[in-house]
Amino acid sequence: VEPEILFLDEPFSALDYEMTLFMREQLQRVFVETATTMVLVSHDLEEAVYLSDYVLLLSRHPARVVELVPYDAPRPRTDKTMSEPDFVATKAHCLKLFQREVHR
Repeated sequence: VEPEILFLDEPFSALDYEMTLFMREQLQRVFVETATTMVLVSHDLEEAVYLSDYVLLLSRHPARVVELVPYDAPRPRTDKTMSEPDFVATKAHCLKLFQREVHR
């Protein structure tokens, strides 16, 4: 199957952390090899930033776009990516936006 767009709705939510890390690597490998556009829904900010080129943060009901946050770290991303300053800053920015929206 070679879809133009792959929609993923919390694909790793039922997995333990070790398997989640493995599946992130596999999904990233598919992306690098195929350049397939992927839309990933996640409540996990680390996962969203790690896998995405853009994190689209939505507000609570009624849903609206809060911000489109770019993240342009080179691929393949590794476990070291999650401790790099750009990753930490992007995740912190997303968390700040999320917390602001929760307290509205």
